[in-house]
Amino acid sequence: MMPVLKKCFDKYDVFIVDMDGVIWRGNEPIKDAIESLNHLIQMGKRILFMTNNSTRTRLSYLRRLKRFGVIVDSVDSIITSAYATSLLLKSLGKRNVYVVGEYGLIYELAQQGIHVLNEDESINDNVEAVVVGLDRNLTYRKLMYALMAIRRGALFIATNTDSTLPTPEGEIPGAGAIVAAIRTASNKEPDYIVGKPNKLMVELALGSNYNKYQILVIGDRLDTDLELAYNCSADSLIVLTGVTDREDIARYHRKPTYVLSTLREMFISQ
Repeated sequence: MMPVLKKCFDKYDVFIVDMDGVIWRGNEPIKDAIESLNHLIQMGKRILFMTNNSTRTRLSYLRRLKRFGVIVDSVDSIITSAYATSLLLKSLGKRNVYVVGEYGLIYELAQQGIHVLNEDESINDNVEAVVVGLDRNLTYRKLMYALMAIRRGALFIATNTDSTLPTPEGEIPGAGAIVAAIRTASNKEPDYIVGKPNKLMVELALGSNYNKYQILVIGDRLDTDLELAYNCSADSLIVLTGVTDREDIARYHRKPTYVLSTLREMFISQ
């Protein structure tokens, strides 16, 4: 028997769902979450899986979701900051870019017909935008070429500004640390910051009239997921399966619409 969704959640037609800390922790799936999301999908609810991670392709996320048992058949329901950045560049008509980032970002840009310039090509004046994401192979030369292009007038676009990235060994510098280095050297703020908590991510995924939908943002982080919901005037659900606990929420200056220990609590107990 299909479980019954609580009335307060049934009003939403779009669920924006973070992945790490909500659907899985590291390499371990969160079974309750997967079952709950599958129930929502079977009910006809629209699910958008949204992440700030620019290093992986949407196809790699699709494979992982399917491997963990989520009923998802297409990359169309997966929005990474890399993919959203590619949509932004396409809408701006920018076709030649210099990238500080990894394969997932370069791949998503190429899928939209955007040419990623190498260092020799970037010396010329045809760099229309510098795109900065997480780059765990960062070199001083990459920073130098990015700075040179920005000073010649290229747009400065950040996939996201997460200051750190959680790993099994502890936190490591995130894309925001690299963005900050280029910001400092260029004395220029990014022209666009794509990822959560900026509403641009939702606008690129759902269109500028996204407010026509009843949206619930589901995540485990206050600084990205809760703030994204606030910036979009949407409701928020913080689930306690990731990095946030009730003490963190009590101390935070903004409160989520809902706090659940597990996504199973969205449904009436049978």
